[in-house]
Amino acid sequence: MVVYQILTFEYDLPLSKLLDRRMRDLDNAYSLEAVPDGVLLKVRGESPERAAAYALSRVLGRDLRYFALAELTDALPLSLSEKQAVLSDALDAASAHEEPAVLIAKLEDYLGAQHTVCLEGFLRFRMQEFLMLWEIAVEQAAANVLMQKEYGELMETLRRFAESRKSRVRSLSVCIHPDGTITLSDDGDVHIEYVDCAPDGILQLLVNMAPGKLIVYDLSGDEKNRLAEAIVKVFGDRVKLYR
Repeated sequence: MVVYQILTFEYDLPLSKLLDRRMRDLDNAYSLEAVPDGVLLKVRGESPERAAAYALSRVLGRDLRYFALAELTDALPLSLSEKQAVLSDALDAASAHEEPAVLIAKLEDYLGAQHTVCLEGFLRFRMQEFLMLWEIAVEQAAANVLMQKEYGELMETLRRFAESRKSRVRSLSVCIHPDGTITLSDDGDVHIEYVDCAPDGILQLLVNMAPGKLIVYDLSGDEKNRLAEAIVKVFGDRVKLYR
């Protein structure tokens, strides 16, 4: 039997429950005993270091990851709803880049020489590449949330501007082709082909034309086509969208 002392002085974690849940995945016999600021993990059977490393890798790499990301997110100058969106996106990004084998190897090497683990100490000094990845995940998620906010504010501004303009064209059809080209057709059967035009440019053109009715044929195959969504947001009930 090998005894490991798992400690944390900063995180309010139910360590016994977390370790119990992770150890259940293994064949090793084990027991847990609460001690001040932590837990004694007693492991029996073959490769106790490997078993303890596996359990701790899940606690550090998954359970504690949430607290670390939440701490990073909470420091951002954002509203509560924006922080919640950032945290959700950051968790998804961190999960996608998870490397459990690397962390298990680090822990197994450490536990071969030390039987006491301070979770926050191990996190800060032996998981720096993980911390950097989590920081990048939060930064990228925050940037995406701010971009979406700015985009929403821009769409609202364009919507109000479009509503205030007198209609210059009774009806206009917009066809978004699979290759990215766009065809505009008015009610007089005038067709204009746009081969290399950004969605923002087309949207600005439509706002200036101020059509009374818009029929959009989205043949792109993308259910979240940026131009099609923007047209609906700006022109509202004046739009009929066909996919």
